[in-house]
Amino acid sequence: MSTPRLPAPFSRRDTPSGTVIGNREATASGNDVHAWRGLRYAAPPVGPLRWRAPQPAPGWEGCLEAIAHGAMAPQIAGRLAPVPAAQHGQVIGDEDCLFLNIFAPVDAKAGAGRPVMVWIHGGGNAVGTAASFDVARNLAAEDGVIVVTVNYRLGVLGWFCHPALQQGAELSDADRSGNFALLDLIAALRWVQTHIAAFGGDPGCVTVFGESAGGQQVLLLLASPLAQGLFHRAIAQSPVCESFSREQAVHGGDSPLECQRCGSEEVVRRLLARAGLPSPPHDLADWLRERSPAELLAAHVPGSEGIYLAPRPIRDGVVLPLSPLQEVFRQGQWHRMPVLLGSNRDEYRTFLAGKPEHCRLLGGKLPILKDRAAYLMESGLLSRAWRAHHVDSPADAMLASGHEAVWSYRFDWDEAPAIPFIRPDLLLGAAHAMEMAFVFRDEAGEFDLFQVNTPFNRRGRQALCRAMGAAWTSFARDGRPTLPDGTAWPARGEQAAESLVLDSPSGGGLRMASARESLDTIQQELQQPSALEPLARLRCFARVFLWSPLFAGIVDQAAYHRLRERLGRSEPPELFRPVSEI
Repeated sequence: MSTPRLPAPFSRRDTPSGTVIGNREATASGNDVHAWRGLRYAAPPVGPLRWRAPQPAPGWEGCLEAIAHGAMAPQIAGRLAPVPAAQHGQVIGDEDCLFLNIFAPVDAKAGAGRPVMVWIHGGGNAVGTAASFDVARNLAAEDGVIVVTVNYRLGVLGWFCHPALQQGAELSDADRSGNFALLDLIAALRWVQTHIAAFGGDPGCVTVFGESAGGQQVLLLLASPLAQGLFHRAIAQSPVCESFSREQAVHGGDSPLECQRCGSEEVVRRLLARAGLPSPPHDLADWLRERSPAELLAAHVPGSEGIYLAPRPIRDGVVLPLSPLQEVFRQGQWHRMPVLLGSNRDEYRTFLAGKPEHCRLLGGKLPILKDRAAYLMESGLLSRAWRAHHVDSPADAMLASGHEAVWSYRFDWDEAPAIPFIRPDLLLGAAHAMEMAFVFRDEAGEFDLFQVNTPFNRRGRQALCRAMGAAWTSFARDGRPTLPDGTAWPARGEQAAESLVLDSPSGGGLRMASARESLDTIQQELQQPSALEPLARLRCFARVFLWSPLFAGIVDQAAYHRLRERLGRSEPPELFRPVSEI
């Protein structure tokens, strides 16, 4: 049983919204922090405020006890939600979810002016909660920064652009944007600007950092005109650099993928069909706001861990520019500041491990690879494509705009145990989300998402934790990452070896290398004669360029057919369609 949190007198702070008290707690290193949880940064987005821009949070009287997390956003439960496994697959959460948490060193007094780091969780923009990331307090304990973790609206409640919701003179342009989750994060950053000095933070030195969909939000914030002046450094870990037009958000895209066809009109069609209504009611907007979160979520097809995708975020011309993100960065129409971004060498294995295309489940639970060579080839190509399109492309676009303060990395730690038959070392490698524990200085192993920590890899893990924690917090402090062993980390455009490889000493340690990838190069490799069998080349082409939501639309099916003819094969692309899109 966990120890109950009790209010700590010395954590009492006077803020512009009222007086608040948190608790004092120890970290694994033995250094205590003050924690304030469940602080409301915007009004509950419920009832008539569903699918509206967030409104300011009301203040309070008396002393608010902030010792418990606020509710997570409605979502389909999976491993990314801190709930028992028995609840996985069920709809959990509450629409009243706009809360944040703050962790600070116990000696951080009001007005101390410490750097602030705002963590944005990932989860495909559909699942997750800040409550899963209390481990971020290690950065407050060890590095003296103020850490903020944020909830925001998810999925269909966070992004939904339908004509019925855009009628009414009382609506603002932001209300009509459909980008409610991004507006939530902007509201949270405004709250930080107003309140963080009371907790010892410097509102003039704020870093946003996030992983996966959280990394995507970081890129979106860099592009959003409404985020001007709200933060000063940006770290995007394994980001997704994509956005969709309003046309796609409403009508869906011309794609074989269900997730890209599922625009708001299709969602409404499914909701009406489930309700047995042959046509939309006259007051469709009110009718939609009366649907429960469970009803709204049931109109989508979930994939890994409850994640479901759709055309989001939306290039509405107000919250986000009308141009794709890479073009926004290339044209220099973004908030220029120091940027750090990178990917994990084996990103895509997180999404392939356990899938029926590659594994059989021993006892219904333990994945056993059917064909190791095929798995490593496909996951390698997909991971390289992730880096090419979502890391190298935006990073190079920033440089092309004349901006120089860009640092990039590749995370290579792959020391999961080589358990016979199961082989977590091969299934995972340096998988998506593996780097987060290292960023959070998790030397004690409290954030072991993949259950890969062992006594045999402890020393290397701890060394890499210290290096990455120091690099991330020094970047937040000074706008340039530095490493504790003195290894140089030049900015991306300063030398040919453009990225820092992050690995333990036994894996080669910290070193600069050329890690740049190109989608054109990957296509050419699959089209050129190689040791890879023709059928395997065709399958990999289809899985990367036709059936992955992260790259679909970059090439069309005609390219697949040309390759098929060149290889003398007859298999249709549907033969290689995965059971799950994500």
